[in-house]
Amino acid sequence: MQNYTYHWEVRDLLTQFLQAFDGAIVKRYDNNGKVGNNVAVRYVYAPKQRVLFDLIDKAQNFTLPAVAFWISNISRDQNRVFNKIYGQFNLNPNTGGVSTSNQNLQPVPVNIEVNVSIMTRFQNDMDQILSNFVPYSDPYFVISWQREGMTGIEIRSDVLWNGTLNMTYPTDQNASQPTRVTCDTSFTIKGWLFKADANTKGRIFKIDTNFNPVSAVPLLENYESLVNPEYTESFVVSAVPQLPYVSRWITHQGLSGNIGIHGNMLSHTNSVFLSANTHTMFGNGTTFTPFVSTDMLSLSYPTLTGVVPITDYIPLNDNFISLNYPAPSATGYFDIIIANDAGYTFLSNSAYNIHYSTQYPYISGIQVVNT
Repeated sequence: MQNYTYHWEVRDLLTQFLQAFDGAIVKRYDNNGKVGNNVAVRYVYAPKQRVLFDLIDKAQNFTLPAVAFWISNISRDQNRVFNKIYGQFNLNPNTGGVSTSNQNLQPVPVNIEVNVSIMTRFQNDMDQILSNFVPYSDPYFVISWQREGMTGIEIRSDVLWNGTLNMTYPTDQNASQPTRVTCDTSFTIKGWLFKADANTKGRIFKIDTNFNPVSAVPLLENYESLVNPEYTESFVVSAVPQLPYVSRWITHQGLSGNIGIHGNMLSHTNSVFLSANTHTMFGNGTTFTPFVSTDMLSLSYPTLTGVVPITDYIPLNDNFISLNYPAPSATGYFDIIIANDAGYTFLSNSAYNIHYSTQYPYISGIQVVNT
């Protein structure tokens, strides 16, 4: 509790709430039903009593119509409280190219009660302001906002209207008291208050998940009895490039060509290399060391030697790359290596499928034959 945790949540929610109402126009009609002029509605954040005191000028004139809104209560929403979770990870854009993420811890769901008071001089003005929001608040409307430090993540909060419009009309009049019609109502904003972000962490490139079919929601006491290993399904989400299929598996010596690579996680490709089984096929290669500063990735993806970099490639989308390769000068096989921030993949490894009895011919690489 010693960390500074202010993220402007309440201010942003109130700003979005006001934006949903602001801009209402009251039209004044003549006896023939024609519009005489338009009057903008004034919105003020303050209790109604304070607004009535502050907006009266020296001549005791009060500019109407006006809408006052203010927070009356903030409480934790028990219906949106879940078990403690780790929160989510958000890519840190200010790390100078280093792959790190901020961990945004689980926020606290809160209900922000907002009182709204509408004050007009004429009943027709009041009716127009009510028609500006009542039809759009059934049963609720949604405001969109972003939390500071969570770039690119949209948060949507429901705003619930209490469904009542308490009208107050002037019953006692005197020479110094102007005629005023007042309507009081309230809204509940389903917002969030965030904890301080955890320490900067490395980006997540792989997630292993097990799915266990159960007949009821498992509790800590009976979790083990509900899990049956025989029916457990495993699912892996990985950001490493996958290239299980290419458009050709044979080419001719002395002729350059194009290969269409189909797969996944290809739009963020950083590098493409060719690795031949003979050093004379594409000339002298180079050394590729992708993850010097990341221990875990450097162990899984060690330095490659003798590989030939390819710059003539275009990632058309996340599932396709168009690759132009130079003319091989010798027969044999060459493999394709695609790398991104999560790792690199060989075509020969990615194309192999344990479920196929007959494998694609390019699991040995692209074959180079005599012309």
